Amino acid sequence: MNQLVRRYLFFVSKPYSFAILEPLQHYLEAETRGTVRWFLASTARDFEAPGEILATPAEVRDYQPEAVLAPGNVVPPSWPGLKVQIFHGLDDEVKGFYNINGLFDLYCTHGPAMTNRYNSLASRYRYFLVRETGWPKLDPLAHPQNSQLMRRELGLDPQQPVLLYAPTFPRKYTSAPELLNSIARLSGGPYFWLVKFHPLMDEEIVDQYRVLCGENFLVVDDLNILPYMQAADILITDTSSVAYEFLLLDRPLITYRTLARQDKGIDLTQPSELEQAIERCMRQPQEFSAPRAAYLSELHPYTDGESSSRVVSAIEEVLDQDLHQQLHRKPLNLIRRLKVHRMLAT
Repeated sequence: MNQLVRRYLFFVSKPYSFAILEPLQHYLEAETRGTVRWFLASTARDFEAPGEILATPAEVRDYQPEAVLAPGNVVPPSWPGLKVQIFHGLDDEVKGFYNINGLFDLYCTHGPAMTNRYNSLASRYRYFLVRETGWPKLDPLAHPQNSQLMRRELGLDPQQPVLLYAPTFPRKYTSAPELLNSIARLSGGPYFWLVKFHPLMDEEIVDQYRVLCGENFLVVDDLNILPYMQAADILITDTSSVAYEFLLLDRPLITYRTLARQDKGIDLTQPSELEQAIERCMRQPQEFSAPRAAYLSELHPYTDGESSSRVVSAIEEVLDQDLHQQLHRKPLNLIRRLKVHRMLAT
């Protein structure tokens, strides 16, 4: 295996991307496989990166990254380095998930369902490569801490059942306004509620839930949802891709009017069904275990915590063999390039 210490740049345009990239940074540093720098753009600029930041495109050019990794949909095409897409979620049912924008050289896919689609697109366009690696964000879930230990670390009662509510943010799909009254009625017990909103959730909605905070109810502001998943007995969500991340734990899942794979848990059609669904999950936690396992095998079959290693190996393979130099020329895509330029200028 090639053990060159390469230069990596993590391009972050959304705050939720930090949790996706941090396992990669930990792996690169622990294995002495590369140095890491961060570049923050758009809505991520107001947050602190867990590493050294490059503040300007000039600093990027001085650094001369050999690979630029982006969980978002864009990456500056003029910057040096292999452009690597590692995606911001497992949710392939979102509109536009398979749109090709001509900015990336390598797509690191998460599982067979995604890989098959991207391989078909790669054969058609011939200007990018595809390697199935798994998703680095989920590496910590492969070796989860004992649920009781995580609860103690979070200051929770180890004897009290924990519910994690994590809705998506687009108004068209979020369950937050419709489930508010039902959750409010249940907020007094016997469960402990952890509520984790997407960073882009409407603040007016967030404030309505903060009013409920008390002995059995907490709205958490952390960007990383994984510790709260590990502590939870049940996840309640809607169309959010966190539903698929939670599959690795094989614990009960409740969705509200989800768009696909409804049998991965109990799918609600009315807010009034929530209480009964929670009680059913507590009684029969393994009820949907078989379909959960089937969907996990399609979307992310890797449970070994080694996805970061596979991503790095895929990048090294491409660079060592100059595979990206054999690709067809990318389309100019002036509109997309202008969008990236404006993102960097603001």
